[in-house]
Amino acid sequence: MEATEQHLLLVDDEENVLHSLQRLLRKDGYVLHLANSVKQAFETLASQPVHVVLSDQRMPDQSGTEFLSKVKDLYPTTVRLMLSGYTEVSSVTDAINQGAIYKFLTKPWDEGQLRANIREAFQRYRIEAENIRLHRQVEEMNAELLQLNHVLEQQLYERNRRIDRDVSVVGVMQEMMDHVPLGLVGVDSEAEVICFNARANELLGNLAEQLPAELTAWVQDKLFEGVYPDLPTAFLIHGNAVQIEIKPMGQRSSSSGCLLLLQTIGGAS
Repeated sequence: MEATEQHLLLVDDEENVLHSLQRLLRKDGYVLHLANSVKQAFETLASQPVHVVLSDQRMPDQSGTEFLSKVKDLYPTTVRLMLSGYTEVSSVTDAINQGAIYKFLTKPWDEGQLRANIREAFQRYRIEAENIRLHRQVEEMNAELLQLNHVLEQQLYERNRRIDRDVSVVGVMQEMMDHVPLGLVGVDSEAEVICFNARANELLGNLAEQLPAELTAWVQDKLFEGVYPDLPTAFLIHGNAVQIEIKPMGQRSSSSGCLLLLQTIGGAS
């Protein structure tokens, strides 16, 4: 709140008091609003961004404590001060205790003290306004975090659902491969075995998980050269002659590596 934006409402039914306060306080750069009745004061509050209200206690249409209590209900962010030439201890104390009045000042006033109290009132307004702003900012951030958390939960749910589906697909594919009478071995671009079916396990035994060195070297050469023979190549594995046909991967998908098709020579595929 800039100095030129500090709106101060002065309420007193005595015109001479209002003008005295006006002369005293205009030097502090406030935007001054004068009201000689409660009705006029509320009209000003409804039309102007008042930050601080300084009201007399004794007024004909309504007491200062009653007026400031209503101001508190209608405009709770305003800082409310009372100025009175006499003391009604019970009513003033009640108003202070209920939060309707920030400070009680007496007539005749000390100019320096009055100006200092009003400066303090505007400082209090700034602090309260900043607290409200920060509170709203925290609420907005919390709302954003809640929304982000919801989005992340949805993303996590979708990710887990895709993983479950992929696991299910892999299981189905493995079962389909196991029903194929031909031995199948999937090899990545580094010639490492990534999958094999039941028939390949029968033909290669434990070697299905780790191909024999001779077969690994052959696969690496074909992967490096990128040239795959049209006819199967024979290998002797565990004393059995096995025909192996190599097929490149990635022609119909984003996969890399190759697929080995195995069958015993002279046997059924």
